Amino acid sequence: MEQISQLFSKLYDKVAINYQNSPTRSQLFPELSANDEYYLDILYSQSETTATQFADQAGISKPAATRIVKRFVQAGYLVKKPSQHDKRVMYLTLSPEMLRHCQQNYRLFDQVFLDAISILDESEQQQLQQLMQKVDQNL
Repeated sequence: MEQISQLFSKLYDKVAINYQNSPTRSQLFPELSANDEYYLDILYSQSETTATQFADQAGISKPAATRIVKRFVQAGYLVKKPSQHDKRVMYLTLSPEMLRHCQQNYRLFDQVFLDAISILDESEQQQLQQLMQKVDQNL
């Protein structure tokens, strides 16, 4: 029997390839690397965050986060906004174009995943969801 880790990795790769090869995938920012997409995904999921919070979430050093944030601001991916309560604190938000890019790709990834599990009936999908939630709670 195939080990569950190998099976999970194979399934993830297939879904990722279907996502990457989809003609409806956003092409607004073709220059983004896989790492850039990963960091932007973190920033998208955080909505409004600080560079320190971003560094913690990404598991990178504060200087590395500062370099990434600076590059993203210069490229127009991110906007810095001062806190209304403490002007020393700068919040990071995605630019409107990057926000649209992320939203489009999230919808596409959701559709690719739903297509992948469409062979399961409703009770199997619910069972899969419960199992995935149980694993997620342990991570």
